Amino acid sequence: MVSTKPSSSCPLAARLAKQPCLILDGAMATSLKKLGISEVDTWNAPALLHQPHVRKSVKKVHMDFLESGVDILSANTYAADYGITEGGVDENFKRTQWVFDNLDLAKETIDEFVKSQKTLFGNEVQRPLLVMPIASFASGIIGRASTANRQQKDQDDYHRCEGYGFPASDIRSYFEGRLNDDVLRYAGKTGVAMLAFETIGDLLEVEIICTMLEEKAGVLEEAGLSAWIALTCGTADSVDTGDSIASCVEKMAKCPHVTCVGVNCTEPHLITPIVGTMKNVLKECGAEDKLIVVYPNSGETYISRELMAGETDHWVMTSACQDWNLVDAAMGWVDSGVNIVGGCCRIDAASIAGLVEGIRNHEIIARPEAKKLGRPSTKEKKGKKKTGPPTRSSKARR
Repeated sequence: MVSTKPSSSCPLAARLAKQPCLILDGAMATSLKKLGISEVDTWNAPALLHQPHVRKSVKKVHMDFLESGVDILSANTYAADYGITEGGVDENFKRTQWVFDNLDLAKETIDEFVKSQKTLFGNEVQRPLLVMPIASFASGIIGRASTANRQQKDQDDYHRCEGYGFPASDIRSYFEGRLNDDVLRYAGKTGVAMLAFETIGDLLEVEIICTMLEEKAGVLEEAGLSAWIALTCGTADSVDTGDSIASCVEKMAKCPHVTCVGVNCTEPHLITPIVGTMKNVLKECGAEDKLIVVYPNSGETYISRELMAGETDHWVMTSACQDWNLVDAAMGWVDSGVNIVGGCCRIDAASIAGLVEGIRNHEIIARPEAKKLGRPSTKEKKGKKKTGPPTRSSKARR
C-alpha cells in the first residue's frame, strides 16, 4: 500500500517542526492594481515582464510581502498559462518561458531580501520559502471568475457542473501544459518548495490533478517537489461546482504527492466548518499528517461582468464580511490545527503585516520559546535602519 503521508523531506513540514504555523502572502493582482497596473494587465502580468513598469511592479509586490514578514512567497505564476499572445511563436514554449521568468523574478527578490536582512540581523535569518501557484482549468473559461463568491451573468451557472461543463480530456490537456517536465525541473532548480494548485472547484479536476501527480512521480522526486491543492468553496459543504468538499479531500488524502490540503478564494465565514470537514476526512483516511493551508479572500463578492452606471469596483462589500477581522479569524484557525495561513483576493501586504504581528504575538503567549524561532517582527524591523486582451481570462487569487 502506498503511503498517503507527506514526505519527511517536505520543506514546509520541516519548517513547521521549528515554528507553530507559517504565514503565506496575499493577492498579487490586488496589489498590482494599487500600483496603477490596469485590470487587464494585472492578469496578463506573467506574460509582460519584458515591460519595465510591469516587472518593477511585480517585484515591488513580492518585496512588500517579504518585508511584511511572510514565511512563504508565491511566484506570480498563477496566470502564466494565458496572456497577451503574438502569432508565429509556439505558445507552449512562450508559456513555459513565462513560468521560468516569473520564478526567476521571485527568487531574485527573495535573494535580495535575505541579503538585506543578513546585513541588519546577521546570518541567522530564515530564508522565506517559494511556492509555484497553478491556476484551476476553470480560470481560463471566458467570462467566468475563479472565485466561488462571484456574481455572474445567468449563463455562467452552466459552468457549475462536473468538469465545469468540459470533457476530462480538455482539463487534462491544460494540466499537461502546466506540469510539463521542463517546468517541474526548472521549479526544482529555482528552489520551489511546493506546487500550489489554487481555486480548484471541481471533483473531476481534483481527480485529474492527483492522477497526473502520480504519473509525474519520477520528475517530482527528481525536482524535490510535492503539491498542495486549495479548493474554492461556495458553501461550507461544497466546492464551486457543487461537489462535496469531503469527496475532494478524500481524493487528495489518498495521493502521496499532495502533502497539503486547503482552501483559498473563499468567503472567510465558511473557513472554520470547511477546516473541520478536512480534518475529519484526513483522520478517516489515515492522512492526519497532511498539512492544512487556508487563504481566504476578503469575503466581498466579485461582479464578473461590465460595471453598470453607479458601480465603481468589481468587488462589493457584503454583510458577511463587514465585521470580519483577518487576524482574529486566523488565530482561531491556527488553534484548530491549520498549519499555513495567508490571504487571497483583496488581501494586501498591509493586511499580511497585521496578520504576521498578530500570529506571532499569539504564538508567544501560547508558547514563549516561539519568539526565538521566526525572523524579526515588523516592529523590530522598523526600529532598524536598512542598507542599501487575454486569450484566457481569470478573476481570482493573484
